[in-house]
Amino acid sequence: MKKRTRGEIVLSIFLIALALLYIVPFVMMILGSFKSQAEAAAFDLSLPSEWLFSNYLHVLENGNILSGYVNSLIITVPVTILSLLFGALAGIVISRRNTRVTSALYYYFIFGLTLTLQIASIFFLLKALNIYGTFFSVICIFISLRIPFTVMTFCSFIKGVPREIDEAAIIDGCNFWQMAFRVLFPVLKPIVVTNIVITAIDVWNNFMIPLFYLGSSKKATVAMSIYSFFGRYNRDWQYVFGALTLVVLPMLILFIVLQKYIVAGMTSGAVKG
Repeated sequence: MKKRTRGEIVLSIFLIALALLYIVPFVMMILGSFKSQAEAAAFDLSLPSEWLFSNYLHVLENGNILSGYVNSLIITVPVTILSLLFGALAGIVISRRNTRVTSALYYYFIFGLTLTLQIASIFFLLKALNIYGTFFSVICIFISLRIPFTVMTFCSFIKGVPREIDEAAIIDGCNFWQMAFRVLFPVLKPIVVTNIVITAIDVWNNFMIPLFYLGSSKKATVAMSIYSFFGRYNRDWQYVFGALTLVVLPMLILFIVLQKYIVAGMTSGAVKG
């Protein structure tokens, strides 16, 4: 058996410590959500003296978490699907066509990564278009923010995909749409899943954009509901921990379900011989 070098041992210790840095607060949050007020305020990793599942019932009844779930889904699902679709198609075209136009488009999207959100300008634009306070306006803002990153990742990924795949599809009589959706998308599954996870988590957890541009408590997302809930129960940490757990849970499940595809082979089985 190969002996581990000192550098590998130090690296392993560092990675374990880094993992604990993320895991310990999460475990503390889970355990605290089942504790009494006094036990939760201790912020430790001890087990609850009594597992109070009623904490979650209180959060669901008083925290507007379920309505926040619905509102967040109304925004997150279309943003994830549309930004992925537009970004992937743009990435395919830009990567496969080596022209000045596609090169300029690539740098145009890359430039979009450096821009900051112009809150006042967007506010007046939405007012002028009479869409301020609608889910549609927030969805459009998120899509515009996510597309540059999506295009960049797809362009980088597609450049490593053999062109023989495209040529074989064209010989078989595929048009662009058939080649994109039936041939390339299955090969691009790792980057597709990666963008789904990153986009969904980013939009789901975003607080500022819905706060600025929805303009109604009835349309509050789950992040806004948590902020409001914490303002009312900032001394009842057992309820705060429960609310945070409910917010984190959907994205955690999404990551666990899809994480195996992120590390999957890029072109495994795509080209024979």
